[in-house]
Amino acid sequence: MAPNAANMVLAQDMKSGVIPPLVTATDRAANGFLSAVLGHFKAKPDEIFCRFLRGGQVEELRWRDIEGSAAAFVGAYRALDLPAGALILIFLRHVPQLYGSFLGAMLGGFRPSFMPCSSPKQDPRLYWSSHSTLFERIRPAVVVADRATLDEMQTNGLDLSRSRLVAIEDVVPAQPAWSIPGEGDIGLLQHSSGTTGLKKGVALSYRAIAAQLDSYAASLEVQDNDVIVSWLPLYHDMGLIACFMLPVYRGIPVVHLDPFEWLARPGSLFDCITRWRGTLAWLPNFAFEYLAAMAGRDAAKYQLSTMRAFINCSETCRPESFDRFAAAFAASGLAVEALQCCYAMAETVYAVTQTRIGRSPRRIWCRRESLERGCHVDVGSKGEGYRELVECGGPIAGLTVGIVDQDRKPLPDGQVGEIAVSGDFLFSNYNEEPERTRGQLRDGLFFTRDLGFVQDGAVYVLGRIDDLIIVNGRNIYAHEIEDLMGKIGGLKPGRSVAVPLLDERNGTQGLVVIAEKLPDTTRSEAELRTEVLNRIFSVVNVMPKSVHLVDEGWLVKTTSGKISREMNAKKIASQLATNR
Repeated sequence: MAPNAANMVLAQDMKSGVIPPLVTATDRAANGFLSAVLGHFKAKPDEIFCRFLRGGQVEELRWRDIEGSAAAFVGAYRALDLPAGALILIFLRHVPQLYGSFLGAMLGGFRPSFMPCSSPKQDPRLYWSSHSTLFERIRPAVVVADRATLDEMQTNGLDLSRSRLVAIEDVVPAQPAWSIPGEGDIGLLQHSSGTTGLKKGVALSYRAIAAQLDSYAASLEVQDNDVIVSWLPLYHDMGLIACFMLPVYRGIPVVHLDPFEWLARPGSLFDCITRWRGTLAWLPNFAFEYLAAMAGRDAAKYQLSTMRAFINCSETCRPESFDRFAAAFAASGLAVEALQCCYAMAETVYAVTQTRIGRSPRRIWCRRESLERGCHVDVGSKGEGYRELVECGGPIAGLTVGIVDQDRKPLPDGQVGEIAVSGDFLFSNYNEEPERTRGQLRDGLFFTRDLGFVQDGAVYVLGRIDDLIIVNGRNIYAHEIEDLMGKIGGLKPGRSVAVPLLDERNGTQGLVVIAEKLPDTTRSEAELRTEVLNRIFSVVNVMPKSVHLVDEGWLVKTTSGKISREMNAKKIASQLATNR
């Protein structure tokens, strides 16, 4: 089915004239981020911004190409007569138009946000229907995608009637006609936290974006000859900020691999580092394990001595993962000091802390029992009952990190509590969610819902307080999984729980689902388990590590009658350990 012709925007031929900018040159100069981007367009048109890899081919995108693409998308957006600040959702897979569609929205005075598309293994009906709540809440003015994706959305029931549609195949060249917002205006939304149905849009001003990038670049000692190599999707904050916003702001080149092709051939990351002398890369913890496991005899063929930093971020950093990675690629010339850690979140644009480049992060051994909330950390030496932790570094310039108790009162160094952040580049709000904003952002202090502590000026992150489960760098809300279970015939509504379970082999959390069966169901366990797996993967794009179908009454409740995720996680872990 073709996209609705009434909503489809066929990009206009802009050759008839240039739409004048809506602001003066003086106003434009106030926007530090966009001024920098425009400066690169002017100063280095023939220099390469991105080597774009897909299908085994390399496409060199120069700054003039990025400018031309951005101008074309500005033309398409401006032809819609959109109000300033209109929200534009971009659903694109790994295509060169990623950059122009996003920068074009910014340079046209609108607010872009990258969104993930469905994967071939997902049920598209379930995937797109799960976006209905999100669309109803945020009311995007424009949806950008290729024709096939727009067709897929509509075929599978996503209501696009209140949004204007832009198919990238119909966007045509146009003369630059920038409309530069002020630095205090919202520059973009990050929807990378949470999962499809209940994503929260983190609204970030241009002022916050530029301040973050200036500070983070200083902590990384970014140099003109740096080369960023990345397989990260741009709808994830690590890919968006570290591997797109940072290089486009600082004017340094990036090598961008297709995420799905990287998963199929992980060594391609090292091929690119070797070929183009990469210096910086960001990876979630699971990727360090994944790459170490595939190294084998091929490791010696790579040249990793140019790398200043492989930065572990978005999951809890695990020292044993660093050890396995370092051992696997010692023959590649990898310096142990290149293994670094960062604590980051969309609400501070990106980095909160960063370990010192050129020095291995500090490690400490702590008694496990002392790592609970409210406890004073017992630092000792390696031995039974102790857990090794690696620091995430100190706060980058412009941010302050504190630890608070359950009443949100400050705690001293060395005591476990909730991490709270304040500083120069906090987010403005959660888009269209005032109650959530008030709950976590108060008087210039952001309460992260992460547990951790500060020791000798370094931040150590332990994990989430509430129901957020991090799987392969993806944030999965437990209650969303549980809601999905309640829709499956044969399972008892309201009697399912989703919990994280640490996989010691690969150093990452796995998603474990436990659901009580209805006593009179006629469906087989195999049939129920298949539907559970299909629903979860189709909606949140994560495959559970295991699904446990249990008898009525198995799940543990709290004294208030609620199902306890913590107690059920311990119960299933104990059961699995007994059955080994």
